[in-house]
Amino acid sequence: MEYIIFDLEFNSAFKIDRKTKKLIKGNANPLCPQEIIEIGAVKANTKLEIEDTFQTFVKPQLYTKLHPKVKKKTKITKEDLAEGLAFQSAMKLFTQWLGTDEVVMCSWGQDDINELRRNCDFFHIKTNWIKKHCDVQKICTGHLAMPRGEQVGLKRAIEALQIDIDRDFHKALNDAIYTAKILKVLKEPKN
Repeated sequence: MEYIIFDLEFNSAFKIDRKTKKLIKGNANPLCPQEIIEIGAVKANTKLEIEDTFQTFVKPQLYTKLHPKVKKKTKITKEDLAEGLAFQSAMKLFTQWLGTDEVVMCSWGQDDINELRRNCDFFHIKTNWIKKHCDVQKICTGHLAMPRGEQVGLKRAIEALQIDIDRDFHKALNDAIYTAKILKVLKEPKN
């Protein structure tokens, strides 16, 4: 069994109010309110050692203009997205990279797995390969004894677990690597 620790970056609809010049909510498609624009993942063995990585940008088909907040947070450029693959092609490449072994899909929280399924449904891509999912944020929140109902963010978890910060956050592959490092620390036997 292998672990696939993945992270996604999303884009969404937006408008700019002509009078105030402020961002306002755009006309999102209710079947796909957030569109995947980057996929990053690591493949780890049963000891949670990283054996391979995957990263691709996805050319948006629904929300073709990059939301300013997404651009600022992720540093993704319109050039990155212009060179990206169509979602269908990106998912074909991703599922080929996954291979045929039984895998546990792991992500930081539920958003990524939910949006992966929603985007796949919207673009008519089967998700029968998603059999097991592990919410690393939930495990970490319990491990760090967070107050009931409070979640810990990825950066805060990295700091709390004293894992070296050696790459930028909000890059899909980087966040997948951080999530893998957290999972490894949480699964290590206690002395």
